[in-house]
Amino acid sequence: MKNNMGVWIDGSKAVIVNLANDSVIQVQADIDNNVHHGYEGDKGTFIGGGRHVNNEKTFAERKKHQTDHYIKNVISEIKTADRIFVFGPSEMKHHLKKEIEGDRVLGTKLSAVETSDKMTEKQIVAAVKKHFTPVKI
Repeated sequence: MKNNMGVWIDGSKAVIVNLANDSVIQVQADIDNNVHHGYEGDKGTFIGGGRHVNNEKTFAERKKHQTDHYIKNVISEIKTADRIFVFGPSEMKHHLKKEIEGDRVLGTKLSAVETSDKMTEKQIVAAVKKHFTPVKI
């Protein structure tokens, strides 16, 4: 039996369904979405020499690193897949798609990328099974 996997992903978690062993795991995202944290209204900081540090730029850089780390954690869980189906409600699925396509091993295993709504774990499992079930005529 092929090792088919489905990944439902958004900005807070990824639900990975492995049909080969009927397992479901979750990978939590640790992505900070607060721009100003404890100093609301602070638009930056002046540091030595009159230089201005913009907190929004720092936030964007931190969020990028956190997103990259999250995607790499998901990739590490699907390395053994023969075929991969990616779906979810947010843009995070496109980040994952880009990372899969850039991987020498996984790049050829991407089956489809689709937009879907928020789903329960049972709905996610059903969607993955439906995707990989051949259509009978």
